Amino acid sequence: MCKINQRLNGSNKVTWVTAFCLLFPLTTFASSTELLPRYSFTEFNIAFILGLSLPLLLILALFKPTLKVKWHYPALLTLSLLALFYSFTNLTQWQIPAILMASGLFTLIAFLWIQQDLPKNPLNKISQWTMLIASLCFIGGVVVLREVDVFQLWLGYLAIQLSITAVSVTKADTQRKHKLRVLVLSAILATFGGALYFWLNTQASLVWVISLSVLSYLFAVINGCWGLVDAVNLKVNDLKLALESQKVDDVSVDIPLDPVSNLPTYQHSLSVFKQAIQQASSNNFVAIVFKPLNFYQVNKVLGHQNSDILLLQLAFNLQRSVGDNELLLNFNDKNSPIRISRLQGLDFLIVLNASLSNYPVKIVIEDICNKLVKAVPQAMSFKSFSLSFELAFGAAISEKSSNEAEQLVAHASDALLEGERGEQQISYYNYQSAIYTEQHLAKMEKLRQDIVNNNIVWLAHPQVSLASRTLTGFELAIDWQTNDGMRLAQHEFDEIAEFSGEIYQLTKQMIKQAFYVLSVMHQQGIKQSVSINLSSKNLLEAELADYIERQAIAVGVPLEYLVIELCEKVLLDSAFRARMMVDQLKALGIQISIDGFSGSYESLRYLRRTSIQQVKIDCALLNNEQSARSEKTIVNALINLIRKMNIPIVATGINNQEIERSYLAIGGDVAQGNIINQGVLVSEIATWLTQWHDKTKQA
Repeated sequence: MCKINQRLNGSNKVTWVTAFCLLFPLTTFASSTELLPRYSFTEFNIAFILGLSLPLLLILALFKPTLKVKWHYPALLTLSLLALFYSFTNLTQWQIPAILMASGLFTLIAFLWIQQDLPKNPLNKISQWTMLIASLCFIGGVVVLREVDVFQLWLGYLAIQLSITAVSVTKADTQRKHKLRVLVLSAILATFGGALYFWLNTQASLVWVISLSVLSYLFAVINGCWGLVDAVNLKVNDLKLALESQKVDDVSVDIPLDPVSNLPTYQHSLSVFKQAIQQASSNNFVAIVFKPLNFYQVNKVLGHQNSDILLLQLAFNLQRSVGDNELLLNFNDKNSPIRISRLQGLDFLIVLNASLSNYPVKIVIEDICNKLVKAVPQAMSFKSFSLSFELAFGAAISEKSSNEAEQLVAHASDALLEGERGEQQISYYNYQSAIYTEQHLAKMEKLRQDIVNNNIVWLAHPQVSLASRTLTGFELAIDWQTNDGMRLAQHEFDEIAEFSGEIYQLTKQMIKQAFYVLSVMHQQGIKQSVSINLSSKNLLEAELADYIERQAIAVGVPLEYLVIELCEKVLLDSAFRARMMVDQLKALGIQISIDGFSGSYESLRYLRRTSIQQVKIDCALLNNEQSARSEKTIVNALINLIRKMNIPIVATGINNQEIERSYLAIGGDVAQGNIINQGVLVSEIATWLTQWHDKTKQA
């Protein structure tokens, strides 16, 4: 610990010495005014630059191993400026090329030094290499071209440097004050370049060129020293965090700590939690899991190694805010209480013993959460990156059905996820949702078992022309019952199948059943279509189209008799994948239908762009009830719209005669529903087709 204090004091000295280094040339200037008559203006500035640069270079060389600063930029900048002054005063032959090459190197080094403080990214590297290549071309042009052409080349070279720097700074994710410093320095360098151009054309005084070159040098050094001071401050902060970390280590050597946050690990806090539950006379605990939001931006910009420093600082502030709260479970000893532990990822855990408080438990929870929120610094900074954090909380209050430590923590984590989705700061675990989840899981397990045991019942819903009472096709569906014998709505069944991971397997079985029905129909000379529904975006895969083609070849039925129904929601939510799937199916000759058409603007655009052979509209609301009058008007408008687009319509939900009459009055014809047939078992399709054929003949 003593060594850390010594390094901390040494870093403070670096800041004072750096400030003295910048003030030293001013004292040199004051003491040298008596010598002004003996030297020319250029020679005086040479002495001034030497008086400024030597102490600065000495400081950078001494502290380079500790601060890891770039000392070669100020050294090269000083040498290039001295070379420029030497060319002004001592050269007669090749003076102009020497001045231009020295000026080119001077501006190049100044611009490269600017970009060292920008965040590292591919654009920054490209701009640096572009500047180097432009400098080589400029030096070559100085040697080869005439003087007049060289003057124009100098302006072009300077313009390239300014443009590259402007693009790099604009695209860089850095603070506004840093961008302002860069823009000021760029403006001064541009003024220097312009003064040099006018001097070369005998339109400006040498005093202006030298003055602006010295001014550019001073601002470049100030900008570089500014970065040096930032590095010193960063080092000081790191040492402070290390000192605080060491203090925590001194008092917590007997418990396992997370290496990043210096907080107890999840395994240790869980064991302490279990002991507290066993020793407590009444189980009245609350597990609170919380996390800092938008922390992923830190990892993305700074990387995990640098973001760990911010996470350590955040953990320290949070622990300090609740360290004295005796309502919270202590994961350490009594002398040095630690109330927070780290879970996986960015999640943290605190445990409230609500039996120790006389206030309502939710009021106590909100009070603790507010204290943690206030403990978060308004803006946590690292180098030139700054970010404000917010905390989100998930709380699980113990009940008789959930008195285990692991279960409470898991419930609190679930509440946190639910709160993030709903953008709530504090979210409480809903035990009723747990019951619903268990029922949902039971349904998914039964579906898996029914698929394995081949207990799925397949139904074929006939589609007929209401005017002529002729069969126009079938739509396949699944007749499945839950554990309690309840039949789910189609969208509920699709949700169960999708979450269980069995929807792809079910769809493949449906394809097999569809081609079986088609083969039976063709054997009886009925050349009508069979429809199957793709209700999930997970089914939009090229493999499924290949599987359909293989099944068609196996039974010897042309693919033109198969209709693939795509739900409108799937078409709009996964537009690109759906379009690729539609193109692939159409290439095979398969007909495409849109199911559940709503007439939205996006769906109409899809109809216009894609060739669709069929549209299905739910007409269950076509009745004379007063409450359904507006819905009836909408269905009426949709049907008329699709008819004008010359796209065949199939109505669903034709469940009574009243709906049938309304549909026919609108101008509809092909339909399916309970009034026609509630569904034919696929295993009995041959018998039903024979009976339907005989019934049609008699009619």
